[in-house]
Amino acid sequence: MALTLGNDLTGTVAREVDAASRTASGLGESLTTGNDKFVEVVDGFLGNSLRDSEIILGAIAKNTAYSINMLTITDEYLKTVASSLQEGLKVIGRAGPLSADKLAVLQSNLNDKKAQVDLLIKTADFDGKALLGGGASKVDVQVGLSITDKLVLSVSDIASGKLFRSSVTTKLNDYIKTTGVASSTYYANASEIATDVADNTNLVLSGLNNAGGSGTGGVMTDSELAAAIVALRATDTSVTELLNKALPDALANIDNANAGETFTDALVADITNAITADRANVLLVLADNAATDISVAGNEENRVLAQDVFTNALSSIHGEQASISNQKLNVIEAADALRATTNVTQKAADSYLKTDYVLTAQQYSETIRTMVASITALQAANKIPEAAQRLIDALAR
Repeated sequence: MALTLGNDLTGTVAREVDAASRTASGLGESLTTGNDKFVEVVDGFLGNSLRDSEIILGAIAKNTAYSINMLTITDEYLKTVASSLQEGLKVIGRAGPLSADKLAVLQSNLNDKKAQVDLLIKTADFDGKALLGGGASKVDVQVGLSITDKLVLSVSDIASGKLFRSSVTTKLNDYIKTTGVASSTYYANASEIATDVADNTNLVLSGLNNAGGSGTGGVMTDSELAAAIVALRATDTSVTELLNKALPDALANIDNANAGETFTDALVADITNAITADRANVLLVLADNAATDISVAGNEENRVLAQDVFTNALSSIHGEQASISNQKLNVIEAADALRATTNVTQKAADSYLKTDYVLTAQQYSETIRTMVASITALQAANKIPEAAQRLIDALAR
């Protein structure tokens, strides 16, 4: 039968070609954009859910980069601070049996090193955070989709003279932190101690002064301080060795009570009496920004304390560097895990939403062949009348 509008197959073929044309158009768009136009409803839901997770994980990964940069900058400042402290120790090491004029020059040099350290601490800044002044004492870094999936970064506050403490002060603070309220009347509960530890507050000095910290229990007694010294000397003799050198008047008081005794072997009662009698000097040894005077010839106790303060400060910096390095490693590992999770999630989402180029190309080719075969079936005597032209036009599109 000739190809005319009266041919019964004409309408059927037209509908087939139109349907195939729409399918070909969708397949072509899938090949062009890479997004599958024929995603099933369930697959689309799953794929889009995974895509949402991928977007969130990508944003979280950027946040870890922020934290890594913060820790890197902090570490650079700590390196510079450590260098200045080392120079300060060299200055103290040169102080000895020199004239007053030379000691004055060394003292000026030492003061400059100390001022340089203070300036570095004040200027250590990242995105408005005072890195070494408490601005980064608690930074939460999210490392997962759940709000509870986080790392807590912490950089100690060493500003306002907190870095320049004697080793005895540091060890007494650690002792109070470990033993809790039993070691200091000043703290009524563990929460108060935890608050001051987070702020790097001088626990022992705040207790003795009944001020400067979060404690609400009352003044720390001299006998409590003496008991802490005795407890520490059992495992660390350096505590009493420094006290013997830095507190000559208190040492003399102990010797008067029991000849030949020192902070190393005196009873708690004798140390308590010595602390009470020489309390002003004891507080100076335990203070923040402790004295670092090397200008007086023959004043051995001052040089001993100055060297101890700078050595303890350098040790604190090295400890902080180790902490920063460990925290940075943890964040980097979390960031790597985030990237891996993001990549896997992306691939999973793509498996639902993206075009399978091999399969889609095959389907596209089959659709075109279907359209051609439909029109060929209506050809008569190799002639295509005007009535079928629209079918071929549809194919051309």
